[in-house]
Amino acid sequence: MTTARASMTNVGPAQVGLHNKTLVFLLFFVVESMVFAIIPLSGVVPRTLLIIMQTVLLAILLVITLWLRRSASGKPYWPVFYAFFAGGLAVLVSTVLSGSLLALFGKPDPPTDPQGVALANFSMSLLRVAVILVLMAIVGTPWGSIYLHKGRLGLGLAIGIPGFLVLALWGLLPIAAQPDGVNLLLSLLPWILLYVLSNAFMEELLFRGIFLKRYEAFLGKGLALWLATIVFSVAHYQAGYVVNSILFLVQIFPFALAWGWLMQKSDGLWGSVLFHAGGDCIIIYNILLFMHAI
Repeated sequence: MTTARASMTNVGPAQVGLHNKTLVFLLFFVVESMVFAIIPLSGVVPRTLLIIMQTVLLAILLVITLWLRRSASGKPYWPVFYAFFAGGLAVLVSTVLSGSLLALFGKPDPPTDPQGVALANFSMSLLRVAVILVLMAIVGTPWGSIYLHKGRLGLGLAIGIPGFLVLALWGLLPIAAQPDGVNLLLSLLPWILLYVLSNAFMEELLFRGIFLKRYEAFLGKGLALWLATIVFSVAHYQAGYVVNSILFLVQIFPFALAWGWLMQKSDGLWGSVLFHAGGDCIIIYNILLFMHAI
């Protein structure tokens, strides 16, 4: 079968005018936002209805992908729409099955203790990553096209490791003043690491890894980065662990931009995963402290 890389070489940003770039940007934004709408809508829309809506959307995307792949004029677009399908199916599968996988670990859904929180996130991440890898392998996608290769590993780690340490320690500052706050987090360190590393790897692959290079073929690196950043931020609207959703989006946007930039510069997702995991430390610290308090 023709690989995604081969199809992506049929068009480049130099061949797409400014007007067309704007239309393509808006098209990709709308479709990807619809694919990931299940994330912020979870808990707002009834679960059964959400699953039905996502299933119908994925069926439509699969039909469009197959049509584009057979169309001479639409063929350059099929890897992008296949990525939409892969990302959407990954989210749908995790929505349906993550509770069952969590039960295998002997934890209730929703989780009631720190270990359960970490295992719940690990279960969700594992399912999403597995679906993406299987679907990409089916069409012969080169791993480098989704940043799953060494790339410029030294550059990625040179920024990712300090980024992780700075954010992880920054999150400890307000906790240090609380009685036994730091000791509690240290006692839960293995579960914290499981949470942040699994979540960061999954989100970097899901929101950036499978999209950036496919977007770049039409939009160039700059617009591709902005598009992936905007969708990532919108998908985190109404996150269950924040009080002020707007303020949270304002805070995560520059970090999401930095993680995408690092992925492009290092040509790998490893540095971005570590940097992202540092930001997730701040989130999990507060979740665990809240659970301990109640």
